[in-house]
Amino acid sequence: MSTVWILSQGEGHEGGEVLGVFATRDLARGFVAEAANRLPFDLDGARQEPDGSVHLRAGCDWLALEPHEVIDRPQIAGGAS
Repeated sequence: MSTVWILSQGEGHEGGEVLGVFATRDLARGFVAEAANRLPFDLDGARQEPDGSVHLRAGCDWLALEPHEVIDRPQIAGGAS
């Protein structure tokens, strides 16, 4: 499997939208900065997780860059028939 980095943003507990999908974390940097600058409130929270994901909070809005595994070959379904 390979990993992609997904940049998303949303509001509180109302879900969100995908802003971009990147092959590497480094490719997303400029897009993260642009998206953070467009948030309507000042940043009041930021954290980086051990997996490299970044989460920003501004009022009730959030912005996240997170790694996701891409399935690139057939998978065997679990369970016996």
